[in-house]
Amino acid sequence: MTRAAGIISVKGLSAGYGKNIVLRDVSLDIQAGSITGIYGPNGAGKSTFVKLCLGMLRPALGSISVLGGSPWGAGGRKFRLRMGYVPQKTSGGNLPLTVRDSVGMGLYGKLGLFRSLSRQDRVSVEQVMEACGISRLAEKLTRELSGGQAQRVAIARALVLDADILLLDEPTSSLDAEGRIELLRIIKERREYRHITALIVSHDEAALNECGAMYHFNEGRVTQTYA
Repeated sequence: MTRAAGIISVKGLSAGYGKNIVLRDVSLDIQAGSITGIYGPNGAGKSTFVKLCLGMLRPALGSISVLGGSPWGAGGRKFRLRMGYVPQKTSGGNLPLTVRDSVGMGLYGKLGLFRSLSRQDRVSVEQVMEACGISRLAEKLTRELSGGQAQRVAIARALVLDADILLLDEPTSSLDAEGRIELLRIIKERREYRHITALIVSHDEAALNECGAMYHFNEGRVTQTYA
């Protein structure tokens, strides 16, 4: 029986930066509703793969389909609005934003930069702050946050969009043990109750142990190590 194409489907993909090819002839399928882990040494192309999924980078060869369409080009925006992204390194920034405002910014791609949040949007912001354990920080300025607190805000900002896919690049790197446990709980709950798909790039063995499928990135090649 032929396996259905995944919510993220890659065929014969090679990609990089100019003449520096980072990924070579990669083919994989990430299934809807899965928690999939990506691991491997630094420089192996893990973050490059995330950028391809987000439409931030185009492949040199091959193809990538996300949510059944292209992640770049004229229709790319509607696909990106269905993806929540937590980058590898986050900080509180320098702007005088409160934590509540920063989390709400996760909705601006859907609403438009100068549109006000609706009552339901504001409820969603409060709910996701509660889920991420940052409600007590709601009025604190993001530039005053610790690294772990800023990471929790970034995760909340990705979750508030209620996206179909979560792309998390080293999401536990600044979290303490309690924060790591809470993050994994949140991801599992979102998969169970909202049927999201999560892609976790990580060196964290505890995070990878929660994944139902895993891909090893090494020297530009990708191998599925667990399905």
